[in-house]
Amino acid sequence: MRLEVFHAADGDCMLLTSADGHHVLVDGGRAGTFAENTSPRLQQLGRAGEVIDLVLVSHIDADHITGILRLLRDVGDWVVFDHQRSDGANPDFPEPKAPRPPDIGALWHNSWRAQVDDLEGPISALAVQVTEAMALDPGLVAAAPESTQRALTELSGLAESIADGVALSRLVEERTPLERNKGFPNHLVLLRERPHRLKVGSTTLTVLGPTEEHVAALRDEWREWFAKKGIRLATNRDGAPPTTGGRAGDGAGSGTGLALGGRSPGSLEEAAQIIEKAGSSHVTTPNRASITVLAEESGRSVLLTGDAAEEEIVDGLTAVGKLGGNRGDAPFHCTVLKVQHHGASHNLSRGFAERVIADHYVFSADGAHDNPEPSVIATITETRPPGAGPYTFWFTSSEQRSPSESRRSSMAAALTEARNAAARHEELTVRVLDDDEPSFLIQV
Repeated sequence: MRLEVFHAADGDCMLLTSADGHHVLVDGGRAGTFAENTSPRLQQLGRAGEVIDLVLVSHIDADHITGILRLLRDVGDWVVFDHQRSDGANPDFPEPKAPRPPDIGALWHNSWRAQVDDLEGPISALAVQVTEAMALDPGLVAAAPESTQRALTELSGLAESIADGVALSRLVEERTPLERNKGFPNHLVLLRERPHRLKVGSTTLTVLGPTEEHVAALRDEWREWFAKKGIRLATNRDGAPPTTGGRAGDGAGSGTGLALGGRSPGSLEEAAQIIEKAGSSHVTTPNRASITVLAEESGRSVLLTGDAAEEEIVDGLTAVGKLGGNRGDAPFHCTVLKVQHHGASHNLSRGFAERVIADHYVFSADGAHDNPEPSVIATITETRPPGAGPYTFWFTSSEQRSPSESRRSSMAAALTEARNAAARHEELTVRVLDDDEPSFLIQV
């Protein structure tokens, strides 16, 4: 196998290729970086007559999905073109501007609606209302405490992610011949009692998560979140969920009224504080439903984690027999670990680092949200057991490539930690993607 990891700004985008030349595209990163770095590689595959056997979208966060949206729009445009030109029916129909992408065999993606069921409307409306309120009063947002800003930003980001997820589902259903999640009961990619395995050429993919319990927990957290704070969404007179367009926070008419115990918040700041007190970490819950996969071939393995929580990854590895059920059991040693959630400290503890070790650690991040965090790098180096062998840290962004001063500062801190660790531990090598290169290639 080989894993090509693309510069994807703050997102993930990887191309896994089996020894016999079959391809899996894992996430797409941001649309801009996808067009610049990933599309040329896919066009190369298409010109060679190769196909993408599987497109795997781990979850709906914008830094994972918008590149895939761009790809599927191009696929749809070429489907329409081929239909119009077929049998000479419309010989003058214009050719799409984007180059023809390679054929795609299958798509794995769990829609937000399938994950949260009847909560889709209330969660979406809440996220949209806060997004609109932030746009109406950016000065108040800037003046708010950092924790309040974080709560608002997370919820606004969820609104973007939900919209992108809906757009992807519509593209698949209306403009492409792809069938989403073919072969999975209820069209949800889940780890079930009998693990789902797929042969992609000579590589075997095993679904590690999410489980039905993880998806149920996602729903339960949101139900509890709303119930504890008495949050309900105002409805229109016909009982339908509210539409957007009303003044954020007024709770009247057909606007996106957020009602709290029968009243609307008096200000955006109050709404943000309520959100934060209820648990601002819950607004990033698409991460909780990340599709996680283990790719294996000839005794080598790649652990593809998306933004999954560490306990979910451990649960999946335990369920498929890669980890024992006890903390003191032997760790799982993989060839490549795509470090979950871009190296965020709340998602990689010492316990996880001791139980899952790798020869190659991929950090796909550019300093956004302070990721990758230096503490995560330190955790991995400090917990690595003696005799585990040489290992490499791979970073998709340098200090210079990050797009803002704050992100450059965060990347500088992470890379300094990694380079200092390499100076102390001769087993560790640090590789940083050159600023003029679209990707690096790991021979698995």
